[in-house]
Amino acid sequence: MPDNPLLAPIARLLHAHPEGLSEYALMKQLEFDGLHLDQDADASPELLLFRKHFLIMNALYRLRPVLAEEGFEISISALHIQLHPLDSFHHSTETAIIPDDQPLRDYYLDWSEFEKSSSDYVRALLDGFWQRYMSSDQRGEALAVLGLQERASTEQIRIAYRRLAARHHPDRGGDADQFRRVREAYELLMV
Repeated sequence: MPDNPLLAPIARLLHAHPEGLSEYALMKQLEFDGLHLDQDADASPELLLFRKHFLIMNALYRLRPVLAEEGFEISISALHIQLHPLDSFHHSTETAIIPDDQPLRDYYLDWSEFEKSSSDYVRALLDGFWQRYMSSDQRGEALAVLGLQERASTEQIRIAYRRLAARHHPDRGGDADQFRRVREAYELLMV
């Protein structure tokens, strides 16, 4: 694995900010300290940001075992990165809310993910994210139309659809627009 130039600067910044900092603040501090992470002038802004993010996350996950030998654990999220003394970290209530991040760790430690990054690759990642985001948003709206909670089963969706479709069917004097919304919600949820 190639040497990540951010290992030492990030370790220094984490020790200098015991209160922790966000990934954005970390990125800005690295740039302020003179580390230019956007070396490729031909890369799109999205690709440059992806590469900066990847380098930071790769460095954080590579620093975990090094800092553990020094008696520290790193909690890692985009919104808050912080060093904790190992004793207080493992005995605090925070450990109960920190999810297992093995899939993320594996991704960011796989240098081939960085090497294969291109503007098209990053665009596809972003498109996939927005499609998942929009579909989850649409799913919530569809569930609301049917009067259901987030964890509704397929059978509950069918029952709610049949009940509302019967109530709003235009042939039975119901509202055609509401019937259409109920049908569209059902179709979206059953995909």
